[in-house]
Order: sequence, then C-alpha cells, then structure tokens
Amino acid sequence: MKEYNNLITDLALLESHVLANFIASLYGEDEILDKRIERLLLKKDIPALFETLKKEIKSLRRGRHYYSYYETSELANKIYGLQKDIESSVMPVSPDQAFQLFNDLLATAENSLNRCDDSDGYIGDIYRDICLLWLKAASQSAVPAKGWMPVVRKLVEDNEYGILDPILPNASMLLTEDELRQLADYYEDKLRTSLKKRDEETFDDGIWSAHLHGIAESLKDPALFIQTTLLLSPSPDYRQKESIIRFCIHCGAYDEAMKWLQGKWGNDDWARPEATRLALLADCYQALEQHDNYLKTLIELLDVKPDYANLLRTLALVSDNEAQQLRDKFIMSVLKEPELYEQLNPLLKLHEYGKAEELAIKGIHEVAEWHYTQLLSLLDDVPANEHILRVILFRSLTDDILAGGRTQAYHHAASYLQQLDQLDNEIKTYSALPDHAVYMGKVKEKHGRKYSFWAKYNPQ
Repeated sequence: MKEYNNLITDLALLESHVLANFIASLYGEDEILDKRIERLLLKKDIPALFETLKKEIKSLRRGRHYYSYYETSELANKIYGLQKDIESSVMPVSPDQAFQLFNDLLATAENSLNRCDDSDGYIGDIYRDICLLWLKAASQSAVPAKGWMPVVRKLVEDNEYGILDPILPNASMLLTEDELRQLADYYEDKLRTSLKKRDEETFDDGIWSAHLHGIAESLKDPALFIQTTLLLSPSPDYRQKESIIRFCIHCGAYDEAMKWLQGKWGNDDWARPEATRLALLADCYQALEQHDNYLKTLIELLDVKPDYANLLRTLALVSDNEAQQLRDKFIMSVLKEPELYEQLNPLLKLHEYGKAEELAIKGIHEVAEWHYTQLLSLLDDVPANEHILRVILFRSLTDDILAGGRTQAYHHAASYLQQLDQLDNEIKTYSALPDHAVYMGKVKEKHGRKYSFWAKYNPQ
C-alpha cells in the first residue's frame, strides 16, 4: 500500500476529469462512501455542509441497530468519516462550527458504545481522537462567557466509558496554567472530601485522583502527580511507585525519579518488580549520561530478567570477550525460565536452534496449547532449513484451527498443511515426532468431514 503522502502526490498528477470519473464510478457501491462523496461536494458551501453533518450526527445519536463484533468496523467507518470531514473541511474555515459539531459527535459516544461489540476498542479509540480535536477546535473558537474551565469540568464528569480520558491530560491546549491550577484545587478538595468518607464505601476516590493525575500531566508537574498518589496511598506499592517514576521520566525529572528508585522491590508470584525497577533505573542513568552506572544496571537487570532486548542493549556497550560471556550467561538464565515460551523466544532470536528444537520436542504438548499469535511470532524467527521446529509450529497452528472449527481460518490451515507436505520432501528423519504420513492419518481421522477445509487444501 502506498504511503499517504506519496498517494496524494501521485493522484495530484492525474487530470481532474480522470479523478472525477473514478469517484463517480464508486458512487452507489457503499452507503458510507456515498455520504463522504456527497459531503465532499459541499466543501465550498460550509453552511450546507454544516447542516448535513449536523443531521448525520443526530441520526447517529438516535441509531438503534446493534453492530456485532464483525460489523463494528462499519460503525467505526461511519464515525471516522464524520470526524475527518469536520476536521478537514469545517475546522479550517469555521472553528466555531467545527467545535459545535465535535461537541455533538462526542455526545453520540454513549449510544454508539451501547449498541456495538467494541472488543477491539476501535470505536473507543476514534472517540478519544475526537476529544483532541474537540480541544483543538475549542482553542480556536470564541470563549464562552464563563470561560472554558466550567465546560471542561462538566464534560469530564460524564465519562462512563473512559472515552473522555484524553481531555484533562491535554487540557493545556485550551486552559491557561492558572485555570489548570484552579481545576487542580477543585479536584483535590473533592478527593480529600471523598477520602474522609471511606467508611461510607464511596468509589469516588479513584475518579478524583484520576482527574488530578490528568491535570498533573497537562501541567507536566511531577510534584502534583506525586502528591495525588500519596493522598490516595500514603505508602505506595511498587506499581504506584512505577507510575510516579514513569511520569517523572516523561517530564524529564530524572533526579526526582531516582529518589523513588532506591531500595529493591523484590518479586511476587508472577511479576518481577525488581526487573521493572532496574529497567527504569537504567533509563535514568542513560538520560543522565552516567555510562558506568548504566552498564552496571543493565548487567544486573539481565540477571534478574533475561530479556533479549536488554541483552542487545548491553552487548553494544562491552568488548567482544565480555559480550560472549554475557551471551553464555544469558542462555543459562533463559534455560531456567519457568515458561517454555520465555525459553524458546530468546533462543530462536540468538539462533540457538539446536537447544530450541530439543525444548520444543520435549514440550510439544505445551506448544500445542499456545495462542496462534505466539506460534506465528516464533515461526518468524525459524529459518527455512530448521525443519523440525517448523513442523512443530505448523502442526500446532493447523490443529488449533481445525480443532476449533474456525471456518474463516481454514485457508490458513490449508496453507500450513501444504507447507508440511513440502517439508516432508526435505526431512530425512522426524526425530521423536510422528512422521508426516502418521500425522496426516490423524488429521484425516479427526477432521475428515470438514469438507470446506479439504476443498481449500486440495482444490480441484
């Protein structure tokens, strides 16, 4: 697919009647596209375009059709089309009208999210983008008699689905520092009042603290962020410390971040807080150009968590002899990892195919239970001549699709099985695995009646 800017450049070279004929040929093929073409034709008549957009937003808000998971993209395209047309056609010439339209469009969020399966978050993401455009349009529009602060406050207090989360962290686009400080004082007072009512089982603490954190982000004020966190949790745990440190790093307040990085964080049942602390400490040392401490921390981090990306960062800073020692030590640490995937992933990246194959054969039943995204990510790191590893991964992918009866993915399963056929011609021994004929026999026995699959595997 061409990059957007290159596409515009190439299209601009075409004669206007060629483009006009092409666009006209598309009209009538898709309702959403038709609406965008109609709105494009109104670009030079902003009052008419405004009324059209207002009418379509009103229709969106009143919509009742429920969009299933596989239909949600249709709703997303409809909302996105309205967003883009307001942004590109209305806002450059009439920020006041653009603001009104974005304000109306944001008001459709609750209805849109109530009538779709937005498991992938596409709809929510579009509305979060609209929040930023709402701020931009407002900043270019006439200021209300009472100012923008009450408008912002009223908007964010109705944020049931979290789609208005970007408003406060980006409120500096619209509000002055003094207005942001006033808003911070208001939210701090609300938080303190809520904290006094904890015995009444109030759930407002998190809301007011989130608002305060948002203002801190807009002001880029670590002190306010830290104060808010401590109001809620006077003795913050490692997760809260991590959020404080990341915010300080984001603001460039590395010395403040370092204060929170003192002392080990230990480990819990599944997470590795100490690894997180060391990674953040390394980032600070790097930013502060403390090179010796940076390297020392990276090496310590490899001992706590053998991560391939961290290994690469470390190897770039040491001699060849030290690099080999670190690599060998890293492999020994990887082999001690409790999860097989955490062993195979770095071993493949290090081209340790022999060790990886041995582990994969031993844990073949565990591999078969992995999600297809994990299997595909490993497959990307297995070269064509590592036949046994590819066989294990292709079989796991094929079995997963067929066992689940996922008809929409049968073409993938057919492709995997065809690649297994090709590999069979190159493999002299399957080691401890059943050979291809035995495997095919089991597939046919279990899935022989999946005729739509076999039609894709062996099309006539």
